[in-house]
Amino acid sequence: MKTAFFGSGAFALASLQALLEAGIRPVLVVTQPPRRRRRRGEPEPTLVHATAEQAGLPVAAPPKVNTPESLERLRAAEADLFLVAEYGQILSRALLAIPARGTLNVHGSILPRWRGATPVTAAILAGDAETGVTIQRTVFELDAGPMLATRRVAIGARETKGQLFHRLAALGGEMLVEVVSRIAASDPPDEVEQDAAQATYCRRLKSDDTWIDWTRTAVELERMVRALQPRPGARAVIERQPSLAIEVRSAAVAQGEAEPGEIAAVAPDGIDVGTGGGLLRITELKPAGRKFMDARSFLNGYRVEKGERFR
Repeated sequence: MKTAFFGSGAFALASLQALLEAGIRPVLVVTQPPRRRRRRGEPEPTLVHATAEQAGLPVAAPPKVNTPESLERLRAAEADLFLVAEYGQILSRALLAIPARGTLNVHGSILPRWRGATPVTAAILAGDAETGVTIQRTVFELDAGPMLATRRVAIGARETKGQLFHRLAALGGEMLVEVVSRIAASDPPDEVEQDAAQATYCRRLKSDDTWIDWTRTAVELERMVRALQPRPGARAVIERQPSLAIEVRSAAVAQGEAEPGEIAAVAPDGIDVGTGGGLLRITELKPAGRKFMDARSFLNGYRVEKGERFR
């Protein structure tokens, strides 16, 4: 059975690597075009692109995957099954109709919860106790296809998006190999339809979503800090020093109350800030243009006093 693989980022890379380690070599790898990572840098290929080339696999990186030219190349590859993980483009009906055995997608949630582009972030923001990975059949509706495999994992109380993301990426690769191997052996898993009534959705974050709203509770803001690490980061500004934007890397819920945004205590082990419910203790942060540092190091270099306010 011949496969084609669609993917771009780190989540997809784990699936491609798992396939290669299992001896499953796609006849074609489709990924996003090279892009500049830095303002003046040269365009860089995706993680998947670089790995596929190193493995000697044919690679296509069309700006638009659904054009007639792109569809013709996909047909010429004669893959029986398409495999998708964090690709980054919507697949048209015409594209989905190409492979005889359909298209499978590796999704980082327990579907139908958190359909959409940012399921790992969404699960932490919502305070979910668990999440997981689903291998689903791709249909022309957002993450709505029947499920071939689902596995659950607990979300750690202090786990960041980056930590959870890498756990789920590895799990997704393992599951994809198992499902593809079963299909190749003519023993495909049963397909279970999703309960659409239970579906929830998540979207890509915008820049405004990264600014801390101090009227939210400390519990919610602690989740936000973890859900936005390592990127894009939760941000705030001290009112007296509007040019001093900071990114909060680590925080904890602390006892006490203060007005939202008011600095209630300043100590080497953390800066306590009032919220809509409880205090948020900032323990690690990064001033704009500097490296991350703990609260003690920050206070040694910047003057911050009790009674000042964040906004």
